[in-house]
Amino acid sequence: MNPHFERIIAQNKLKTYAVLAVYIAIFTLIGLLADIIRIDASSLQEGFIMLLSFYEFPVITFGMAVVAVGIILFSVQRFSHIMLSGNEYKRINPNNVLSRQESRLYGVFQDVLRRANCSFEPALYIMEAPYMNAFASGWNEKNSMIAVTSALLERLDESELKAVVAHELSHIRHGDVRLTMCVGILSNIMLLGVNIFAFYFSSAQSQGARAARSILLILQFVLPLLTLVLSLFISRSREYMADSGAAYLMKGSEPMVRALQKISQDYVQNNYQEPNPTRANAYLFGIGEILSTHPSIQNRIKALLGQHF
Repeated sequence: MNPHFERIIAQNKLKTYAVLAVYIAIFTLIGLLADIIRIDASSLQEGFIMLLSFYEFPVITFGMAVVAVGIILFSVQRFSHIMLSGNEYKRINPNNVLSRQESRLYGVFQDVLRRANCSFEPALYIMEAPYMNAFASGWNEKNSMIAVTSALLERLDESELKAVVAHELSHIRHGDVRLTMCVGILSNIMLLGVNIFAFYFSSAQSQGARAARSILLILQFVLPLLTLVLSLFISRSREYMADSGAAYLMKGSEPMVRALQKISQDYVQNNYQEPNPTRANAYLFGIGEILSTHPSIQNRIKALLGQHF
């Protein structure tokens, strides 16, 4: 692999998993603080020791983990359907008679799989939409999928289309869908938890319970901003990784750069409405940068060209 792209992927992987570790630590902390209030521990230190040694079973912490796993399992079963909803779509089946455009997309798709030496084949969809975009979905390789819009298929040349498909395949190979799903679910449970547990067990008035409640009250204000910043950081890091993966498979960054420029220009010239907000964060391209899950097109192109920004 090109050392530049290899370095980008390695750096972003390290940063991403560091942020994920922070998420899990905060998630566990919220559960333990709620359990300290529940057991009315005499001090924070004593409460942590009792819970972490399982002298007192951390019921709330365990319950939060069970809820998170349950929601993840449910989402895994329904995620692809949720992502495709809102538009007409068609799965490309090579055993059926394909139109010219369907045949073109399937040929591009197979070429990218060969370049990647892929041991699995994601489901491939064309989604009817006037805007140029694409996304990947799926918890693992077995239930993965790639969807491209009809407008993107019509307006990109073959090398640009291959770069887009390679970008989405890289998301699947890097486990990005799984990661972002877990982060989103953990964020929502954490935010709900601090809002509920800060006011539950009002009869608990020990020093430890009061201290735990105070921390949860502080987290009510800090956590929304913190989870937003962390989730944006993870999403943007994964976009840079997928861009680098596409450039590696295409043996150069030019096709990906041209595709990004064309898609960006299309959005600048048109005011598109997205019928499925859930899908917006998974797209190849996102509008804006300040609160966007995607880096700006300018920064993505600079990264692809090996420039600093």
